[in-house]
Amino acid sequence: MIDIHGYGNRLAAAIRRAVADDFVGLYVHGSVALGGFRPERSDVDVLAVVAHTLAPDQEAAAGEALLAAAYPCPGTGLEASVITARTAADLGDCRFEVHVAAPDTVTIGADHPGDPDLVLYAEVCRRSGITVTGPAAATVFAAVPHERLVAAIRAELEWGLASAPFEYAVLNACRAMLFARDGSLVSKIAGGESYLREHSDDAVIAAALARQRGSDAQDPPHDAVVAFVRQAQEMLGVTRAWQSEAPVGDV
Repeated sequence: MIDIHGYGNRLAAAIRRAVADDFVGLYVHGSVALGGFRPERSDVDVLAVVAHTLAPDQEAAAGEALLAAAYPCPGTGLEASVITARTAADLGDCRFEVHVAAPDTVTIGADHPGDPDLVLYAEVCRRSGITVTGPAAATVFAAVPHERLVAAIRAELEWGLASAPFEYAVLNACRAMLFARDGSLVSKIAGGESYLREHSDDAVIAAALARQRGSDAQDPPHDAVVAFVRQAQEMLGVTRAWQSEAPVGDV
């Protein structure tokens, strides 16, 4: 078990020192919140919320403070964005105040066009994020419109296919299929397990799960990976909005 509250409180204290009374709260999303976390291959994903837009010097100070507090880390590294309460409530152009990718990257938000990945980050925070400190996540992050979620998942599928290992692309497609079916947002491992329960002889999914869990597995043919991701995209094309809160998996 990782002490995510202890780690998160260390990060929150670092941000408070940089922004003082503007600090609102800190929330953990990603695999830690969804249940697919593996210390040897997963980073820790965090959204911190501040009350107002930060001055450039505050952005820089918050970024450096987070970077300094990132290690020791319970995972492979820290990925954190600081956003305003207004952005958490409506996302707008997905502007962030500062983004940190430990061990060495600080991106200042001033004059940055924004990060579309915040769409999924914020929705996962709202549904199942871990509130380390601050108001409950469901009161800070507003529901993301269905169309924006679909667009964000499509973009994530394309990124995974172009830039990530095969297991990421395949398991990401599995969880996209689950979203298309019932609106849930789950970990990659949960998505793969759900698919394999109904298609137990699928060697591509089995190999992806084995690799994600740290076991050796042979890469499947690239054409098979591409075809599977395209199948997920087709399912997203006919998905619909759900009237009630969709379930969130936990594995």
